[in-house]
Amino acid sequence: MSAIGEPKVVQKDRQKLEDARKKLGSCAKALRARMAKEQVEVWKKAEAEFSVQKMIWQSLSLQRGAKHQGTAAMIESKLEFAVQTHTKDLAAAVEALDLCLERNQGLDLLGVAMLESIEGIKAAALHADARQELAKMLEKAAEDGAPGRARRGRRRSLFFCCHFFAKARFRTENVLVLAA
Repeated sequence: MSAIGEPKVVQKDRQKLEDARKKLGSCAKALRARMAKEQVEVWKKAEAEFSVQKMIWQSLSLQRGAKHQGTAAMIESKLEFAVQTHTKDLAAAVEALDLCLERNQGLDLLGVAMLESIEGIKAAALHADARQELAKMLEKAAEDGAPGRARRGRRRSLFFCCHFFAKARFRTENVLVLAA
């Protein structure tokens, strides 16, 4: 028995649980930070590509005339909307980007780099959703002192979607097991 009247085994278990809670909280915080960083990076790249794309459209309007100006203007307005609203409403921004891709079909008004930026944004949005859900699961597990109600298979699919490396997955799953 220890000085406070609890067996040392119970104290060690409580300490392990407290350590696991702290690790779960820091993992959730790291996930959110990674999510924010990825969003900033993909949107920064897209904004740079959008500036280049505008110059390309100006050149194309001289070559192709008024034929493509209406569609290019619509795509440009959707891209501007997406850039301006992505921090407030990511889903609406991604929807606007999807409309741009739809309108661009067969017209080649968007350059390869712009198309890649849009695809990067869409992938980052999927990652953001998965990371957000996983961060919530980690926080719930930290609060409850248990891994929550998420099944192991669901955790694995979230890890895959978040592009976690095997080492990070192993560490986080061990923390979840310790918290059980």
